[in-house]
Formats: sequence, structure tokens, C-alpha cells
Amino acid sequence: MMKRRDFLKSGPIAAAAAVASGTCLASDSNRDDISKYAPTSLSPEFKVNSSGELEANPDQRMAFSMCFGCYSTCAVRARIDNASDQVVRVAGNPYGAAALTTPMDLATPPREAFQKLSAVADQGLANRATLCGRGNSVVDAFNDPHRITQCLKRVGKRGEDKWQTISYEQLLEEVTEGGDLFGEGPVAGLKKIHRNNALANPDFPDFGPSRNQLLGTACKNQFARKQFFDRFLFKSWGTPNHGVKSAYCGVSSGSMGITSASAIDINHCEFAIFIGSNPGLVSDNANISARRMGNALTSRKNFKYVIIDPILRASTPAASHENSEWIPVRTGSDTALMFAMLQYIINQERYNADFLSIANQKAAETFGEVNHSNATYLVVRDKDHPLYNQFLTASAIGLGDENTQVVIDKASGLPVASSTMKKAKLLFNGQLSLTDGSSVMVETAFSLLKKRVNEKTMDDYANHCQIPVAKIEALAKEFTSHGRKAGIVNYTGISVPDSIQFEMALTTLNAMNGSSNAKGGTSYHNGSTMSGKYNITAAPLYDLMAFEHTRLEGFSAERFGNYEESHEYREKVRKGLPPYPANNPWLVNDKPLHNSGSHLIAHANKDPYQFKAWINWSSNPIYGCPGLANQVEESIKDPGQLGLMIAVDAYLNETNQYADYFVPDLVQYEQWSMARMGSSLVVGESACAPIVEPRTVKNQHNQPVCMEQFVIDIAKRLELKGFGENAFKDVQGKPCALHTPEDFYVRLYANLAHSGKPLPNPTADDLKLTSVDRLTTQFSERLKPEELGPTLFMLTRGGRYEPLQSLYEGEFFHKSLRKPFQHQIYNEKMTRRKDSYTGQPFEGLPVFDVHRFWDGTPVRELWSEEDYPYLLSTFKSHMRSPYSVALPRITALGEENFIQMHQDDAARQSLKTGDKARLTFPNGESIEGIIQADKGTAQNTVSIAHGYGHTAFGARDIFIDDERRPGLKSRAGGISTNAISAGDPTCRGASLMRESRSGAAIRHSIPLRVEKV
Repeated sequence: MMKRRDFLKSGPIAAAAAVASGTCLASDSNRDDISKYAPTSLSPEFKVNSSGELEANPDQRMAFSMCFGCYSTCAVRARIDNASDQVVRVAGNPYGAAALTTPMDLATPPREAFQKLSAVADQGLANRATLCGRGNSVVDAFNDPHRITQCLKRVGKRGEDKWQTISYEQLLEEVTEGGDLFGEGPVAGLKKIHRNNALANPDFPDFGPSRNQLLGTACKNQFARKQFFDRFLFKSWGTPNHGVKSAYCGVSSGSMGITSASAIDINHCEFAIFIGSNPGLVSDNANISARRMGNALTSRKNFKYVIIDPILRASTPAASHENSEWIPVRTGSDTALMFAMLQYIINQERYNADFLSIANQKAAETFGEVNHSNATYLVVRDKDHPLYNQFLTASAIGLGDENTQVVIDKASGLPVASSTMKKAKLLFNGQLSLTDGSSVMVETAFSLLKKRVNEKTMDDYANHCQIPVAKIEALAKEFTSHGRKAGIVNYTGISVPDSIQFEMALTTLNAMNGSSNAKGGTSYHNGSTMSGKYNITAAPLYDLMAFEHTRLEGFSAERFGNYEESHEYREKVRKGLPPYPANNPWLVNDKPLHNSGSHLIAHANKDPYQFKAWINWSSNPIYGCPGLANQVEESIKDPGQLGLMIAVDAYLNETNQYADYFVPDLVQYEQWSMARMGSSLVVGESACAPIVEPRTVKNQHNQPVCMEQFVIDIAKRLELKGFGENAFKDVQGKPCALHTPEDFYVRLYANLAHSGKPLPNPTADDLKLTSVDRLTTQFSERLKPEELGPTLFMLTRGGRYEPLQSLYEGEFFHKSLRKPFQHQIYNEKMTRRKDSYTGQPFEGLPVFDVHRFWDGTPVRELWSEEDYPYLLSTFKSHMRSPYSVALPRITALGEENFIQMHQDDAARQSLKTGDKARLTFPNGESIEGIIQADKGTAQNTVSIAHGYGHTAFGARDIFIDDERRPGLKSRAGGISTNAISAGDPTCRGASLMRESRSGAAIRHSIPLRVEKV
């Protein structure tokens, strides 16, 4: 058990209190020695002497880096003990937007920046550069007893937790060449898999060649490192089979043209709604959000916010408060609430008609707007017309081309092209004459939306979401009482069967008041990267992608694409069989979500094939993807079904435990990395080099083993393009080699530093004070002399951030913080895609309906309320995550989670707080946990915090070279429902519960039963 004193000394509370020991302390001869008051405290990183000069601590060094405690990736300044080469404390980077309300300009020298953080004249109080509790705890990862730093090969069967250390070179040889590696029969090596030009499965020729039988899974949120992994997987190897965590974590937005707000401008907002999320959680940076929310609540009496969520979390102190309110909602019923609010707003005409009546971007700018919508576009309603349920084109009516739509001029009432500079009618339906002499019934998108949200009564919606009508109407009225200074955002609440419908309705709700990109409204920015503004992988100094790419061939195993282009569809048509339904669900969104779980389900079903090799980097789908583990583990354990599995990670997690080989990877502060800062509202990118010596084993060239080095060496052995000699070129066409991670990242950083207006050169003091002088040799060996200075300057600031005098231009965000877009009141793209079960086109408007399986059967028809009266809702706490289980300062806050229920529901089951209960899912699987019963959970809902209930990741014993590493009880505490959650019974074989269009996994609203044990 961690001592309270040690916890306070080094953990989250220290971070939130006295500037997380990151401040400099003023010191003079008359001041008492502070160590007698705090004998266990670290000595300061800097002191300001009596002459006002900054003095660095000779026993420590400071370096800029970035934090991966979550995926907001805040910029960090770290204190490193010179003797041990250990990071002893971290705090915020004063140049980074996550650490300060007004970050320091890059022109401010580091010495001056650190002086402004000091206690001299209380500057540190105004310039406090902080990091959240989780970020302060990540330093525990370096010396974690269950961190793996050696190359491992399994001994015995997969999953038996028995390993032996081997050399990196042996590992490379065996995974490349294959052979009888385990005495279990021949294993195809990566070389054989890649060079086999035969089809992966002749029965499914459209799924491509044998090389597609490599699956790569990764953590999407490691940005620059993820780009490096993708370089190997997509461009060099050439497989479409790639999985990331976001597809099963909670992201389905962004597909099918749905543009979702990422944050609310709390600085000037008057009314904010967070649905299925809380301020400071997930995509909303905790550091930034806490500061903005605190300022708003203490300095502006006109600011209010509402949290709509099945569970009362820490961001709202009570169910009803002066400035905040928690409204419990039945899990999975968010779409009903959106429809109810839209009904009230539209019927009461509380929408921003001036904004909605603008038909194009040019007109929007003329009218002083920054976005527009398609609310006025005419939709064809004649079922026999080829454009049924699509927009009427200007060419059909003689007003323009087929890429231009038609609206009704507000003043004249006549049809005009959507390029009109005048306002158009929102409400219209009627017949229009076409150029071919026929007529067609049309109706505006807004008129159709009005009809759609009125298909049910307000009572219907209220009963479904369990929120009273009066509360819904009050919420809608308040939402539309602040002009543009109101907004609604969500995140993980979308992991439900109708998540696309919910997203469509929610974005439409924001369009009602025209708050998009407005001061006090909603932001669609979420920390834009310099790489989003400049193509830094290709210019201005080095074209890192200048090599011959391997062409991707065939559909991915998760079946992303047009079903009607598939071999299965064509064969059914050729044989005269009904082509629908497809044998398996096909995903029709704009871009693949790359759901790791979907790929593994395809593997378990041997449809379209099984993978021959799997490289799993920094990912844990077996733990994280709901309903996956109990359906795919046997097909992963069996070498006859999966020939080769390679894990690249710092830990043996629930997925990596089945690997044949383990490649040790770096933890943060040992990595090269580059990323944006979530919710920062700044165009910029944090960039860092390793600030401590990596703890992983070295290869024969004395390079630390890591993901990048492994990928490089595998690619070289396979003679893949883009690695080794002539891997890329500078902009003059001179070839460059890629043998080490530095060869790539140094050039990438040089591009970033020279994009737009190049950065200046640093001073010698800048380099020394920030420890960048330690990197000079690595950079000078790879850059031209004139490229060196600006690149090193960037590292002396921890990245590059474009300065802004103001976040705003008038009543909108600054143009660098916004992108013009069209609000899709009616999503025509949807109508051009078909449901792979019914063969019917999807609807262009959001749909409110009961939850259904893939074949259209209502969920409650198969899983009745009588048998399974409760619905599951999982959530993420502020501190705990699946990976933070390895951080003692986080687990010290609580080793277990609970089955959280409303006290009335618990009483009906004869349960109370502290009782043990069993949760049973419709697939017959069950799990037991401890009840927490109160009024903080919506009725008919069971809420469980995510990040607990580990079965690996240090939770149990492992054996390396016959030496036992004992499991830690703190990591096994609590429960996780992901491993036993139910799949879709209407799909063939193994299946996930997924949103039918995007393929996003469903974590919420799964029916279950609760019984006392």
C-alpha cells in the first residue's frame, strides 16, 4: 500500500497544488531552508538568486517532451536526475497551450520563460504551467516491475505466460524466415507471406493476395509514430488489414460527411451541454478544460452547463446546482432526446433562420457567416424518379450543372440554383417543371426534417429517454436563448446501435442556432496540427514519402467497401440468386474505421480468410473491444489458425499474452514523437526526441530496440521500398537512407521547423538550458548546416505553435482555427449507399427507432426486458484508463470499480451498497462485482467504469527464463464487461454488436440481468 506522504509527494494532488513542483523558487540568504518543512520534497529545478538571475540545478536537467497519459498529448517539461537518468517530476510546457491559458510566445527565450514561472513577484501564480494528475503519474512506467525491456520468445503454448529471452537478431531471423520455431510444425515467416503472389482465398478473389494475410493493429493516437507504422504496413508491405482502438473505443463520427463539434468554446459560452461525456474527459483536454470551466464558473454568472449522462460523474457536484445540472438519461436513448429538442425548437420557430437560409459558402461570407447548410436544398420525393430522395440538380431544371442543387428564392418564391447569393426558403414542398417537360414533387431538407422529428409525440420521446417533457422543453428553450453562445458536444456516448442517427441529430441541433465556429459556440478544431496546414511529410526540405509504394489490392477483411462491387454479389447475380442479404455486413462509410475487433472476428470465422501473421503494436483489442475476447481467443491461441503473432509493446497485456515473439517498445520520454494538443485551439505540434536513455535492449549496432527499429529491420530483410538505402529523397532529389528512427524523425522535424516561415536559430543558452545540446550530433549528422538551427530551435520550445493575438475574428474563431463546411441537414451521401442486408438505400435524415440487430430485428425482440431488464453503460473516469493500471499513483486512488445502479433498481433486486451481484448477458456469460447503489445512476441502467478487471498487464504471474514475476493484486481489481459482452446473434458465426454503417463497436445499451449472489 502506498504511503499517504509518498502519494502526496509525487502524485496528482501535488500536480494540482503547488504547481507540481515545476515552479522555480526565489532564494536568498535570509530565507529559511525549505527542506526542514518538506524533507521529502525534491530540490527545485531552478532558483532565482538575489540578483534576479536564474540558476539551474546542477544535479538535474530540464527537457521538453510530451505526455501520453491520455491522448490529448500535452506538451511537457520534465526534470531528469543526472545521476540516475530518471525523470523525477513533470509539469507543463509554458509554450504549450495545454499548460497555460496564454502560452508564452516562441520568441521568449527559455531562460526568461522559466523566470516567469518562478515565485519572484508571484509570477508563477499567473504563469502556472501545469499537467494533470494522470500526466504526473506516467513517470511510474519507466521502472514498472512488469515492463518488458528484452526480446522474448514464448516457451510452451500460447497464453501460458512462459517466455525466454532471445537476442534481437535471433528474433528478426525467426519471424522473417519462419520454420519449425516451436516444435509444433512449420510456421510461415514474413518473407514467405509477403512474396506469395497467390490469392489469400481463391473463393474470395476480391480480397486480394496472400500478403493481405498480415494484420497490423496499433494505437492511432501516437500520431507521428503511427504514421511510421502505417508507412510500413500500407505503403511498403501493402495490406489493407489494419486495426486501431478508436473504432471500438467510441468513435463513429466523421464518417458519411457528418461533421461533429469537438469542443465548446467555454471562454465565452453561456450554455453548454455535454452528452455522454464530461468536461475534461476523452477528447476534451483535462488541463485546458479545468482551467476554462473554472474561469467560467467563477467569473461569469451567465454561464451554465448541463451534463446528460446515465451516471453522475465528478464534473457536476450535484444533480441540481446553481450553474450546473446533471440530467440522467437512459443509456442508449440519446437520439430520442435529440429528436425531442429538435421538435420543440422547430415547432416553436426558435432556430436561426437567417443562418439556415444561406445556401452556399460564398453567400455565407457575404452575409457575415463562416459556414452554411443545405437546409434549403430541394429533395426529390417522387419514388419513380431516378433522383428519388436525392437533391434536385440544377441541370434537371435548366438552372445549371448536375453538381449544383436547387433552392427556392425567399423573396420571389421561384426556383434558383443553390449558388444564389440570396436567402432561400426553409419550408417548401410542391411540384416543379423539369426541362424534359415532366414535373416532380420536391421538398426542402428543412421541411423534411420538420416532418421527421414530428413523427412521434413529445411524450413518446420523453418516455423513451426517461426525461420529463417539461425538462426537455426547458432544455431546448435554454439552448436557443443565447444566440450562438450555446453548444452541445458528446464523445463516448455514441457507442450505441444507432450512433450514426444520434450523431446526425446532434450536429443538426448545433446547426439550429448557428453556433458552429462561433465565439462562445462550438469548435471543430480540437488542436489542429501543423501537418494539417502544411504537408510536412513531403516538404519543404525532405519528401519522406518519395519511394515506390506497394499498391493495395482487394477489400479489407472487415469488408469496407461497396458490396455490389464484390465477387459475392456478382456471383449471386450470375447464378440468378437474390443478392441480398450479403453473407456478412459491409461497411459503407466514407473511410474505414479500421476496427481491430472486426478483423479478428473475420479471422475467427475464416471468412474471407484467416491471417497468417499479426503484428500488434501498442494495442489491446482483446481487453478493449466489447464482446471480442470470448469469441476469438481460441482462434488466436491455435498456431494452426494464426501462424505467427508478434507483439511490440512495453507490457504483456491481454492481447500480447498470446504472442509468439515480443519486441520491447519505448515508453514516453524515451520516444521520438510529434502530435497536436487536444482542445488547445492552437495550430501547432508538440515535438520531442528521447530525453532519457531508453531502457530497452540494444541491437548489434547499439540502437535501442523499439517499434521503429523493428519495422526498419524487417523491411530491409524483405527488401521493401521506403526503408534502408534510397528510402526517400530531399527536395533536390538526393536519396536519403532510413536505417534508424532518427533518420526519419530528424528530417520530419526539419520539415516542421521550416514550413511556412522558418523558425530562427537558438542561442547556446537555449540549447543548454533545455538539454537540446545533447541532440546536436544526431541532428547535424543528418541535416544540412543551414537546416540545423531552426530544427533545434523548435526542440528548445518543445514544438512549434503558431502565435495568435486572438482566438477570434469578430464573433467567430480566427480563420486559422476553423474550416468552412456545410451542415448536412440532409445527408445525400447516405441515400447513395445501401444497407448490405436489405439492399435498400439509407435515409438522408436521422431516424429515431428502437435498437436493432444487423438484420433489422429489434434487440428487445430477442433479448426481452423480462429476461434482461437493465441496460449496460460503461464510462471512463478522469484518472483511470486501461493503461494507467500500471501507474501506482493512479491505482492508489482505488483498485476496484463497482456495479453502479440506482438505489430503487437495486432495492428491487434486494441489493444494497456493498452486496455482491452477478451480471448475466444474453449470450449466457456472467461476471460478479460489488454493488454501489445511490441516486447517481439513471434508472434501468447499470454503469461500470472502464479500465479495471485486468487479467494480464501485470495482474498475474509471468515467467521469463524460469524466473517468476509475481502478479500485482492492484492490477486485477474490479471487473470488465468487455470480455463477456454479447455479439450480434443475427450475423453468421462470431460477431460483434456494431453500428451497421461505420462498423464502430457498441459498448452501451447491451441488455443484461442483475442478481444477488
